Amino acid sequence: MSVDGKLRDDLLKLSREIHSDPELAYQERRAADRICALLGKHGHQAERKLGGLETAFRARVGPAGPSVALLAEYDALPDIGHACGHNLIAMTNVGAFLAVAADPKGLEIGVELIGTPAEESGGGKIDLLDAGVFKQVEAVLSSHPSGSPEWETTSVSLGIVAKRVAFKGVASHAAFSPDLGKNALNAVIRLFVGVDGWRQHMPRDARVHGVITHGGGPAHNIVPAFAECVFGLRAKTQEELDGMVRTFEGIARGAALQTETEVNITDEMRLYAPTAPNERIGELLREELRARGAEAVPGVLVLASTDFGNVSQAVPSDYIGFPVATRRIGGHNIEMRESSVTDLAHENAFIVVEALAAAARRIATDKGLRAGLRAG
Repeated sequence: MSVDGKLRDDLLKLSREIHSDPELAYQERRAADRICALLGKHGHQAERKLGGLETAFRARVGPAGPSVALLAEYDALPDIGHACGHNLIAMTNVGAFLAVAADPKGLEIGVELIGTPAEESGGGKIDLLDAGVFKQVEAVLSSHPSGSPEWETTSVSLGIVAKRVAFKGVASHAAFSPDLGKNALNAVIRLFVGVDGWRQHMPRDARVHGVITHGGGPAHNIVPAFAECVFGLRAKTQEELDGMVRTFEGIARGAALQTETEVNITDEMRLYAPTAPNERIGELLREELRARGAEAVPGVLVLASTDFGNVSQAVPSDYIGFPVATRRIGGHNIEMRESSVTDLAHENAFIVVEALAAAARRIATDKGLRAGLRAG
């Protein structure tokens, strides 16, 4: 199942246009319009505002009822744009859908393209899960560009929760009457110090990282009456993540106790669950990549997080991780942004298009394969 001619040109144009016109979570109107226009050009009408989300959509080919779904992403990051390469996720999954749709004969179940907004923040896939969009989906496929030079399947991403911690103190003159003040910024500092001391006792693959969002006040001679920070907590299993939350909240309460301030802990984002890749789908994707000259490494631990994890906990799922550079580069930075629109990135993306399309077709035409996915 090769991609050439006009479709190849259309997909390159789509990737470059999305990359050059970044939009944030839930605001990806132009990206969604471009994708749906391309679908229409190839004869497929998209269902818009899927699950009540303005920038979500779905297109389908094959019989009604159960389906295999290809998930596209197209949101960008604040300030640095497509530094996670979601233009390539859009390109590869749109391309795979159109490749299958060009020859739908023999499909026993439907093949869908689902446009999923807000992966970087908000969790559009969680919204779509809650809306029942995946209720009849039997398998989920997708892709993600990687800062690793390796091809990957059945990768395990960390689960994440984020907590906003606000400390309320008492303002006072920092020289004349410091004894009457309660320093909220000191509480934030103690929280950071406590977290740093905790790191040596965390699970090996756990991560915690924070930023001060409100530094305490406008003048050095006023005891800060309010300060606030946000922390992300990540772990490989839900059990480890739950334990980290308990410890973190205890450290925050301890910081308040030390400074005689009040603390309020709230959720900054919904849980992005750890990924649970389906081994049989991963094996299938590796077979299709190998047939196209790409040897994928299975079971890599990815020390990042995605709302794809929530989907994988509900439906048999896996994605292809593919390189955009010949050496390891960081994610969410300018180098990753520029690498996501290179010739190498696009050539590898076309391999992904073909592999995803072939895997989707095999799942949609093989009842025995589908029956084995739930056991995978």
